[in-house]
Amino acid sequence: MRRILVPVDYSEPSRAVLKFASEIARHLGGELTVVHVWECMPHAPPDLTVKGKDGKLRKLADVIRENAETEMQQFLAQTELPKGLPVKSRVESGDAAKCILGDLDSGEFDLLVMGTHGRGGVKHLVLGSVAEKIVRSSKVPVITVPARG
Repeated sequence: MRRILVPVDYSEPSRAVLKFASEIARHLGGELTVVHVWECMPHAPPDLTVKGKDGKLRKLADVIRENAETEMQQFLAQTELPKGLPVKSRVESGDAAKCILGDLDSGEFDLLVMGTHGRGGVKHLVLGSVAEKIVRSSKVPVITVPARG
């Protein structure tokens, strides 16, 4: 279990999950791949353009991807990780559970470490949770880390 996938949403609880996963990787001599998945806008036309920071018109999807990549780099830079630990990152768009399960199905990872927001009651029954969907369908071991309140 040396190749560990860690989904993050750039929140403080996901930063804590990343630190937890980094300690596992350090002890196992492993490596981390940190992934952020953002939901596509299903009703937006695929060729929708917006003005970028440089004032030029660009595809909205490209602007969102660039922003997500910038946020990822900032998130990693602001997170204390063990020195020398191999860390890769990627950003993906789509349904979070489907994207993460697709990553796991690729055979590229031995372990998933992810946070859970601990939803309960009616909201949980209606919406379900990404963590639960993944735990039920994953073909690799999953460690869920509860958010500390």
